[in-house]
Amino acid sequence: MIILVIFLVGFMTLYDYISLKSSTENEFSNIQNQTEDSITAALRLEDTTTTILDDQLNQQMISGFAVLFAEYNRSGKNPASMNLLSVKETLGKGYDIYVINESGVIVYTTYPLEQGEDFRSIPYFYTYLTKVRLSQGFFPDRVVQEIPETGMYRKYAYQPTPDHRYVMEIGYSTPSFKEINNRLDDKDNIAELVSVNPYIDQFSIFDIMGRSTDDYSLPDNLTETNLKQVIANRKTMEIDVPSNHQEIRYLFVDLKNPRYGSDMSRIVVLTYNTGRVQDALNRLVFIHVMFGGCALLIGCVLAYCFSRRMTRPIAKIAHDADIIAGGNFEHRIGTTQAWEFVILEKSINTMVDSLKAATQKLNDEEIFHRNIIDQMPVGIFLKKMDTGRYIFWNRASEEIFERQAMDVIGRSDEEIFPAAMASRIKKEDEEALASRVEIKYTKITTKTHGERVIHMIIVPIYESKRSVRYMLGIAEDVTDEAITVKKDLIFSITRSDILDQLAVIMTYLERAQLKTTHEAMQMFFDKTIGSVESIKNQIAYEGALENIGVITPTWQLVDQAFAEAIQMLPNHGIDIRIDVNEIEIFADPLLPRIFFSLLSQSFRCGGPALSKIRMTACQEEESLMLIYEDNGLGIPAGEKQRIFEFGYIHENMVSLFLIRELLGFTGITIVETGEPGHSMRFKIVVPKGRFRYRK
Repeated sequence: MIILVIFLVGFMTLYDYISLKSSTENEFSNIQNQTEDSITAALRLEDTTTTILDDQLNQQMISGFAVLFAEYNRSGKNPASMNLLSVKETLGKGYDIYVINESGVIVYTTYPLEQGEDFRSIPYFYTYLTKVRLSQGFFPDRVVQEIPETGMYRKYAYQPTPDHRYVMEIGYSTPSFKEINNRLDDKDNIAELVSVNPYIDQFSIFDIMGRSTDDYSLPDNLTETNLKQVIANRKTMEIDVPSNHQEIRYLFVDLKNPRYGSDMSRIVVLTYNTGRVQDALNRLVFIHVMFGGCALLIGCVLAYCFSRRMTRPIAKIAHDADIIAGGNFEHRIGTTQAWEFVILEKSINTMVDSLKAATQKLNDEEIFHRNIIDQMPVGIFLKKMDTGRYIFWNRASEEIFERQAMDVIGRSDEEIFPAAMASRIKKEDEEALASRVEIKYTKITTKTHGERVIHMIIVPIYESKRSVRYMLGIAEDVTDEAITVKKDLIFSITRSDILDQLAVIMTYLERAQLKTTHEAMQMFFDKTIGSVESIKNQIAYEGALENIGVITPTWQLVDQAFAEAIQMLPNHGIDIRIDVNEIEIFADPLLPRIFFSLLSQSFRCGGPALSKIRMTACQEEESLMLIYEDNGLGIPAGEKQRIFEFGYIHENMVSLFLIRELLGFTGITIVETGEPGHSMRFKIVVPKGRFRYRK
C-alpha cells in the first residue's frame, strides 16, 4: 500500500511538473522569440531610414570630390602641396577633408582631432580602405558618430587617387544628423519592446566595435570578451548563469551593407530572469509534496494495522534464521501460530540440513586442495587486494624466498620486504591489473643462495561483480636453467664469429705466401692482425660478461652498446654511424653481441656496394623502433623469414636465430624489411615499459 501511494503521488507530481515546465518554457521561448524578432525589425527599420538619408547625400559628396581632385592635380599630385583649407571653404560649412596613405593613416586633414588616426586598429575597415585605394570611382559611406568626445555625426565618402597611393575622404556634418539620430534612438525604441516582456531584467546595446551606443564606453571585462566572440562569429550567443537564475542573450543584428565601409551592426545584450519559471515549478512541487506526505502518512497507518498480524511470525522465523546463519546448523525453525508459514518452516529446515552436508563436503575438499597446492614444486601465494595482506604461502614459496608462512600470512608487502622490493611488487601488481596477467623474470637476493632468477606469473582473481578480490602469484627458481641456456647461446655465437675470423686469417696467410715483395706481404699481415684483434676483442668481451653475470636483463644505453659492437670488428673502411638520442632499453647483457652479429651479417652479404651502416630510432605509438640499415646487396625476398630459423645457412648469410632469442628474453622483436639488391634493414621493436630516455 505504501509503495502504491508513493507511486501514485510521485506519478501525479511528475506529470504536473513536466506539463507546467513544458508550458512555461514554451511561453518563455515564444515571448523571447517575439521580443528578439521585434528588436531586430526595429533596428533594421532604423538602418533603412538612415540609409535613405545617406543615399540622398551621395550626389552632393560626388560634387565635392570634383573640387578636391582639381586641387590634387594642381598640386602635382602631392598631398603635401594641397591647400586643403581652401578646398574646405569652397565646399562650404560642415565639410572636412582627409588624406589617407597606404598604411591606413590620416596624414593630412582639415579636422585636427583626427590627424594621425590609424585605421589598422580597425582591421575590417582597414581592409575596406585598401580595397578602395586599389579600385576606381566613388565609394559612399554611412552617417556615423565620429568620436565620443564630440558626439558629432558625419556622412563620409571615399575616392582613390589615380595613382592608387592615397584615399581621399570627405566628411560632412550638419546639426540635422544628430536630431534625426535622436529621434531614431534605438535604445528608446528597444526599451518599449523590452517593457512588455516580463522575463527581461535589463538590456544594453553595443556597436560593432564593442562599445556602448549610449556613451561609446567599453563594458566590463567579461562582457567585452563575450562581445568579441559574438562579433568574430557574427551570430547570436547565449550564456546561462544558473547561480543568478539568469540567461544572457547576445543578440547579433547583422546590418552590414557591402556598399559601405562602416558596419552598422548592433549587439543587443538581453538579461532574462529564469528564476520566475523555477519559482512556479517549486511551488508546484511543494504542494504535491505536502499532499503526498499526508497520503503517505495515512497509507502507513493502514499498512501497519494490516501487516501487524504477519510481522510477528516473520520476526520469529528471522531470529531463528540468524542463529542458523551464524553457523549453528543444529538449530531448527520453531513453529508459529500462523498457518501461512508452516510450509516455509519445513522448507528452511530442509535447506539447513542440505547446507550442513554441503559445508562438511566443502571443508573436506578445501583441506584436500590446500594440501595439494602446499606440496607443489613451484611457489604459490595469495593475498587480498582490499587489505594487501597475504592469506596463503606454500612450502615452495618458503624455500624460494626464504620466509616462513607464519612470518608472511596476515602481513602486507611493506611489513615483510624492504621498501625497494615492496615498491617493485606494488608496481608488478598494477601492471598485472592493467594487462590481466604479468609474466616476467626477476632477480632476488637470498641469504643462503645469493642472487637468484625467479620466473614470476602474477594473475588477478576477480569476484562475481568483476572487482579484483585476490592477487595470485606463481614463482619458480630458474637460475640454473637460465645460466645454462644463456651460456650455450653465448658459446654458439662466439664460436661462429671466431671461426669466420679464422677463415679470413687463413685466406690472408695463403695469399701472403704467393707474394714476393715485403710491402705486399706486410699488407696481408696487417689485415690478418685486424682479424686477430677482432677475435681478441670478442674473447675479452665474453670474459667481461662472465664477471658481471649474463643472466639478468639490465638498462643499457643503445649508442654505448653499439659502440662496443664496433670495437669487436676487424679493420674496415665502412662509414658506421648511430643516432638514437640517449635512449636506454631493458635488454639482455649481450646487447653489444647482438649488434655485432648484425654488423657481421652486413659485412658477409653486403658485397662491394657496402659503404655505410646506420642505426636510428623513432617512436611509434607506445613502442620504440630501432632501425639498423646498410646500403649493401641486402637479403633475397625468399630468405627474409628463413634467416631467423635455427641452423639456417645460405651463401654468405648465417642464422640469426640466437639473436632473436636473446632479444625475446625481454619481449623485444626483430624483423628484416630491407629491399633486396639495395639494402639490408632490420626493424627492432621495443615494447612499452622496456625503453626510456636518459635524463
